[in-house]
Amino acid sequence: MTLNNSQPPVSPDNNHETGYIEDEIDIIDLIRPLWQQKILIIAITFVIIAIAVILVLRATPQYKIYTQLKSGTYRWDKDGTPTPYMKTTDLKNLLSGGIFDTYTEQAGFKDNAPKISVANTRQGDQVTASIFWPDPDEGKKILSGYIKFLNKTDRNNSDTQTSGLQHQRNSLQKLIKEILGDIASKKLEQQTVALNIEQKMEDLKLIDLQGDRLRREIERINADLNMTKKEADFLKERINVADDTRIGYEKSRQEIDTNTTKIISLRDKLLQTPPDDSLQLLLLAGTIQQNIAYLSTIDQKIETARKEVISYRTTLARFTKSQEKYRLSIADLQARISSEIPKQKSDKKKEITKLQWRIDKTLPNKIALLQQRIDELNEKIKTIALVETIECPQASTKPVKPNKKKIVALAGVMGGFMAILCAYCRHFWLANRERLTNDANNA
Repeated sequence: MTLNNSQPPVSPDNNHETGYIEDEIDIIDLIRPLWQQKILIIAITFVIIAIAVILVLRATPQYKIYTQLKSGTYRWDKDGTPTPYMKTTDLKNLLSGGIFDTYTEQAGFKDNAPKISVANTRQGDQVTASIFWPDPDEGKKILSGYIKFLNKTDRNNSDTQTSGLQHQRNSLQKLIKEILGDIASKKLEQQTVALNIEQKMEDLKLIDLQGDRLRREIERINADLNMTKKEADFLKERINVADDTRIGYEKSRQEIDTNTTKIISLRDKLLQTPPDDSLQLLLLAGTIQQNIAYLSTIDQKIETARKEVISYRTTLARFTKSQEKYRLSIADLQARISSEIPKQKSDKKKEITKLQWRIDKTLPNKIALLQQRIDELNEKIKTIALVETIECPQASTKPVKPNKKKIVALAGVMGGFMAILCAYCRHFWLANRERLTNDANNA
């Protein structure tokens, strides 16, 4: 580097003329040494880049393993809003604290244990925990194991945090058992209702059998009624025959009675008119005697026919009453078949419909609501933890460490600076070697 003073030294008296001393730096003089030492610069830069490439190629690639977490839930308010267990700052301190070192020691990592870093995300209540590890699958297992280690209730028997969480879990699990008992009772109720429906179906069959029995009873009564009608018709014919016989007997009696009266009148005339005809009187007396005897017989037959007619009429009246009774019975049975039996069947069907609705809709809906409640409680149990996983551990698709391009680029830049520095040093040595040698000898 050459400094040229284009002006002679200026005294204080002529400062008002110049005002300053102008120093000029020749750029060409700065670039000339670099051009003269270009091979050295290129060689040094190449060597440093080569060393960086070798180191980069020999370095183990590191994948970034990350997961998003937030503070776990400890309890819920009356509106069902979850209450975070800790603040975000406390969560960051927990994740990046000594617990991770304890976990890596228990997991068997010693000198090669990864380091964890925790940063806030855009969501104020979430953080991102990340490590760097050569194997992405193993790195995800490390982070997953760390989360499970944090939420273990037996991690430390004296840890009031984990014991309180376990108490909350036990309370919810107890509630789940009670709900499971309710579900079992509802299912048992379903079975009971199903059996009740089967009983109602059997009752329907019995009602149908009862209707068939009533119809058979109507058929039997109709048969009896028809038989009674036939007997009544037969009695009516007998009554007509008996009446006709009685009337014939009465006509015969009247004729015999008339003849007897005439014979008696003739006998009386013969008795009054002499000479007396004894033989004719005797014949007339015999005829009169026979007519009187026959009249007595006819009277008996008339009386018998009359009694027979009375008996037939009495029996006919009894048959008439029986027919009326049969008709009333048939009407009553018909009424039962047309009104009572359908009503009973309708009532049974309504009961079956209600019971079937309970089996198909009411009880399944209640069971579904209880099962939904169990699912909600299970979800709450999952969220009862020191930390809650928002996003499961993920790994970058490509290694993020070392950044080969960046390292090689930095090596090239640093090598260039070092090469330029070495070039200037060599140029200074070559330009001042004799003077420096003389100064050293003189010394």
